[in-house]
Amino acid sequence: MPSNPPPIFEFLLFDGFSNMVLASAMEPLRDVRMTAGQDTAAWRVSTLDGAPVTSSSGLRIAPDSAFHEQRGSRNLVLVAGYNVRTQATPALLAKLRTATRQAKLVLALDTAAWLLAQAGALDGHTATIHWQELEAFTEAFPKIEVSTARFVRSGPYLTCGGASTALDMMLSLIQDLYGSAAAFGASTMFVYDPSRQSELNRGAARLEQKGSPKILEAANLMAENIETPMTTAELADRLSLSESTLARAFHRELGMKPGKYYKMLRLQHARYLSEETHLSLEQIALRCGFSSASSLGRSFTGLYGRTLREARVQEKPWMKTSRDASGN
Repeated sequence: MPSNPPPIFEFLLFDGFSNMVLASAMEPLRDVRMTAGQDTAAWRVSTLDGAPVTSSSGLRIAPDSAFHEQRGSRNLVLVAGYNVRTQATPALLAKLRTATRQAKLVLALDTAAWLLAQAGALDGHTATIHWQELEAFTEAFPKIEVSTARFVRSGPYLTCGGASTALDMMLSLIQDLYGSAAAFGASTMFVYDPSRQSELNRGAARLEQKGSPKILEAANLMAENIETPMTTAELADRLSLSESTLARAFHRELGMKPGKYYKMLRLQHARYLSEETHLSLEQIALRCGFSSASSLGRSFTGLYGRTLREARVQEKPWMKTSRDASGN
C-alpha cells in the first residue's frame, strides 16, 4: 500500500442517480479500507445544497455535506442518472469548471459525463457515457472523442456507463492507486462463483495480466484453508504447478510471494473476527492459523500499524452516523 494515501473520494450525487452505480463505485473502496485500515481509503457524500437527494428507485440519501467547488485535493466522483440535461444549469456548470481544475481525478458515472461535457471540461478528451445516451452525446459534443469502451481514462477524467462498468473502472483505479493485490481482493469480494466468473471474463479475471484464473484458484484454496494453512508446496501441488511457477505468477500479478498474500488473507479474517465476534484473541489466532495470540498480534501490527485490540474497539463509521442522527 502507498505510504501517502490518495485524497479523499467525494461522491457528488444528483437526483435520479442509480443505487447500483453508487454501490459499484463505493463498495470496492470499502473493501480496500477494510483490508488496509481506516486511514487508507476514505470518502464522503455531498449534494449541491446539502439537502437529501432521491435515487431512481426512490431511495433518499442524506449527504455528509454540501458541495463546495473550491475544495481541493480530492478525487471527485459525479453520480448522475435521469434528468441530467435539466440539471446542467449555468450555476452548476460554473461550479464544475472550478472544481475540476482543483481535483486530482474526476470520475463521471452513468450519465454524469454529460455534465462535464456541458461544462466544457471534456473538450479534446476521450469519454464514454451510458449506452442509452451515446448517440445523443456524440451529436451534442463534437469536440469530444466518444468511445464505446466500458470505461475510459483521458487525462484526469474517468468516465463510464452503468453499474458493471463503474465496478470495472473502480477496480482499475484501485489497481493504479493501491496495487494489484488490493484490486484482486476487492474484485473477489463481489464474485460468488469465481470459476464461472473467470469463464465469463468478469470479476478478478478482468485483471489484465495473464494467468489470473490460476491466481483465483489459489486464492480460493487459501480462503478455504485459513485455520490450517497449506504450505506453498501443497498449494502448488493442488494447482498442478511447480512452486517456482506459482511464485512467479503471484509476483507478476500481485507483486508479492504467495505466502505473503496468504498471510494477508489470514490477517484480514482475524480483523473481521475481532470486529464482528466476541472470540478471545487466542481463539481468533487459532482460527486464523497462528500458534498464539502474540504471534498473531506481531503479524497484525506489522501489516496494519495498529494492534488487534485497537482494531476491535475501533468505532464503525455507520454506528457513528446512526448515533449522530439520533442525537445520542
